[in-house]
Amino acid sequence: MKAKLYTFPISHFSEKARWGLDLANYPYELNQLIPGQHIQTLKPLVNDLYVPVLETDSGVVQGSGAILDLVEESAFGKHASQEEKDMEAKIDTQIGKSLQTLLYHFILDDPEIVGKLFLLNPVSPTEKVGAPEHFELIALSLKRRYKITPKNVDSVKLSLDECCKELTEIYKTKKYYNGNSFGRVDLTLASLMGMLAEPKESPAYPWFASVQMPETFVRWKNDLGYDLLFEKIKEFYREFRIHSK
Repeated sequence: MKAKLYTFPISHFSEKARWGLDLANYPYELNQLIPGQHIQTLKPLVNDLYVPVLETDSGVVQGSGAILDLVEESAFGKHASQEEKDMEAKIDTQIGKSLQTLLYHFILDDPEIVGKLFLLNPVSPTEKVGAPEHFELIALSLKRRYKITPKNVDSVKLSLDECCKELTEIYKTKKYYNGNSFGRVDLTLASLMGMLAEPKESPAYPWFASVQMPETFVRWKNDLGYDLLFEKIKEFYREFRIHSK
């Protein structure tokens, strides 16, 4: 059978896995899922019900890093160094996971935004969409999963800022993190910060373009000072985001 990749349309960790598979020209069937409704689909495959999940003839691979491991040599032409792996893990935690918490912190008070972002297909900015089914239960579950409390939100903002400042200094003098070619760190940064940089080549772009984000989010984003990283991310998408799906 052709491998099946299970994702959420707006998931940045899903994008990390999907980009790696596309870069490696790995054949797969894309299966987009709706958060909440994904449980029934994933339960027979994995114990922890999160995406991305890649179902293959030889087994199930869960998590963006593990999926990149599967196609690393085909995607990048070589294996990453330990330094690259360590930085990738840092970006996963301090940028990827932080932005999960922060996104839902900013949007859970607006059911229509959540409704639009959870659709399987994007709609126009003017189209009205209601809250997802069982929205209150979903919101409560997300607040618990991503620890959305005032104290933790402040903590992840600091963690995000620390990592982004470190990367800004690195990319001031280098086109690629490893100094030679587009690699795992570059792809990880670009995919996980795509929701902020908004490259039009990102598969999730039409979903985020369909909503008017809360003013609190817009002000926070505008005050970050990550312009160099945003431009670098857009550059990586223009040059390397091959779409096979």
